[in-house]
Amino acid sequence: MKTLVTGATGYIGPFLINRLKKDGHEVSVLVRKKDDFDRLKSEGFNCLLGDLTDKESLNGIFDNIEVLFHLANIASWWLPRKQDYYDINVGGTINLLEEAKDSNLAKIIYTSSVAAIRQPKGIVATETSIHQGDFESDYSKSKYLVEKEIDKYKNLGLPIVTLNPGVVTGPHDFKTFGQTLIGIANGKIKSKFFPESYVPLVYIDDVIDILINALDIEAGKKYIVVGENIKIGDIFDKVCKILNREKIDKVTPEIFLLMLAYFSESVSFLTRKRPFLPIDGLKAIEIGATASAQKSIDELGFKYLNADQILAKSIEWYKKNNYINN
Repeated sequence: MKTLVTGATGYIGPFLINRLKKDGHEVSVLVRKKDDFDRLKSEGFNCLLGDLTDKESLNGIFDNIEVLFHLANIASWWLPRKQDYYDINVGGTINLLEEAKDSNLAKIIYTSSVAAIRQPKGIVATETSIHQGDFESDYSKSKYLVEKEIDKYKNLGLPIVTLNPGVVTGPHDFKTFGQTLIGIANGKIKSKFFPESYVPLVYIDDVIDILINALDIEAGKKYIVVGENIKIGDIFDKVCKILNREKIDKVTPEIFLLMLAYFSESVSFLTRKRPFLPIDGLKAIEIGATASAQKSIDELGFKYLNADQILAKSIEWYKKNNYINN
C-alpha cells in the first residue's frame, strides 16, 4: 500500500515508518528540514519537502498515495510563541485536509491524544467524551480544536479514523515521562510529586500495532489507545520494585513545585529557552487524566500491555542502553 506519513521525526513516527516498511508498504514521508530529508531518503524512504503551515508546499503531495498517517504536531508543554500550537496543530491540519479533499485517499489515520478529550478529575474519558473546556495548556486546547476540525471533514466525506493515545512510552522515550523514569531509576528524583494523579499509560508497540490495524478500520471510527491508568505514586513504587530499590516515601509539596515552575518560566521569558519546569506541564501532571480503551478491546479484540509490563520493558531498555546506572 502507498502511504504518506507526517510527523515521521517525532517519537511515534520513526517506529511507524519502519514498521510500515517492514510490512512491505511503500512509505513516503513529509518533512520540513533538508537534513531530515537526506537522512530518511538514505534509509530508503521516499521524502517530500513541505511545511503544514505553507499550503502551497502541500500541492500534489497525495498524488499516488492511498493512505495518510497524520502524526505531525507540536507536543511541547512550552513554546516561546504560543500561537505556534494553533498555527501548526490546527491550521496545519486544516491545510493538510484541504489538500486531501481533492485526492483519492482511501483512508486518513489521524493520531490525536487523550489530552483532546480529557475529563475533570474522577471521570474516565471515552470516545464520546467532550472536553469541558478546562484547558491546562495551549497544547491540550489545540488538540481539542483539531478534533473539532476533524469532525467537520468527516462530515464532508473524508475517510478519517481517529486514534487517541495516552502517554506513550517505551524505547527511546526521552520526553517528560521517560526522563522521569530515568531520574527515579538513577536516584536523581528523590521525592514523589502529585502521587494521586493518574497517567493514562500506553506502550509504543501497542500504539504502532493499532496504527497498523487502522488500515482496516472503518472510516469514521474513533478509538482511545491506553494500556492502564496508573497513579504517579504507583509508578514510583513499581520502578523501585523493578530495580530492587527502597520505596520513595517523601512527597514534594505542590506549592513548592508551583513556585519552581513560575520561577522557571520567568527565567525563560528572559532567555527565550525552554523552562526546566513549564507551568502548563505542571498543571497537566497535577490534573492527570484517565481514559478507557475498552472500545478497542471489545470491537478490535485488541490487547494492551499493563503498567507493570510497560514499566518493566522500558526499564530493561534503559538499562541495556546504559541510561540507568547499575
